[in-house]
Amino acid sequence: MSGVSFCVLLFLVGFTIVALLWWIRFPKAASIVMRGQHVIITGGSSGIGLALAQLVAAEGAAVISLIARDPEKLAAAQASVNAYSADVKDFASVKKAFEAACSESGNVTAVVLSHGVAVPGTFEDTSIETMEHMLDTNLKGNIHAIKAALPFIKSSKSAPASIAIFSSQAGQVGVYGLAAYSASKFALRGLAEVLQQELISRNIRLSLVYPPDTDTPGFAEEEKTKPELTKKISGSSKSMDAMEVARNALCGIKAGQFSVHCNFEGLMISTVGAGMSPQPSWPRAVLEVMTMGLFRIIAFFVVKGWYTTILLSQQEKAKK
Repeated sequence: MSGVSFCVLLFLVGFTIVALLWWIRFPKAASIVMRGQHVIITGGSSGIGLALAQLVAAEGAAVISLIARDPEKLAAAQASVNAYSADVKDFASVKKAFEAACSESGNVTAVVLSHGVAVPGTFEDTSIETMEHMLDTNLKGNIHAIKAALPFIKSSKSAPASIAIFSSQAGQVGVYGLAAYSASKFALRGLAEVLQQELISRNIRLSLVYPPDTDTPGFAEEEKTKPELTKKISGSSKSMDAMEVARNALCGIKAGQFSVHCNFEGLMISTVGAGMSPQPSWPRAVLEVMTMGLFRIIAFFVVKGWYTTILLSQQEKAKK
């Protein structure tokens, strides 16, 4: 076979793969419009949630409603938004807040669930009460908020609508010292995949955002009690600015992406762990097919590095 014939064959194979992935991907790409719409953000009194509120305002959203637990922080953010105090762990509280927000500002087009809590510590050293606090906030809190939001987002006249859930890179790969946190964040993927199947006929898109460590007040608190091994492992990926994370997240949400990463490490982890998750973007579908094997090889080296660090640290500790 001549060089020209081989190049033509290679082109045809590549073209066929791209065409197949463009045709077979589902759901198809969508565009979520923020301008002129009512957007609700939980956990929006600080950090990523507050940064998202600022970006959505710049997009021209008609109304932004923030739902968060701390009334004082909400009061500080209330100049440009509607604010409602609620604890996501309490369904009645969340339901009341969504009802009030939608009663005052109309049905919602986009719900962004950016609340969350992390209390680092090894499984043995973390109390059941602390674990339940994380599970109740990160998992049940999302279930409560989505349950409260559904009647109003299903009645929205704007299509497509969006529900965006904030997981974490620790919701894609387990990290030493984050057992309950990772468990609560991993569970969100199952929730999002099922909801996307159940809500696709209503043209409601689910987005699952995977931020890395982010410079927020909550992260500063985490650092105070985080085990040294957790810092070493999570430190392999640099923390990001809250506004940068919010900007990347909003870009993915507006494009109707299911898996939304915020940096290169997030892209690699999302690709390796794509599994049976939906992929609306044909360029991302092509990337997943072409690079999954390579990224998996890289992952082997990363994981080996983590375990080596853990074992060496434990050996040194045993000698003392």
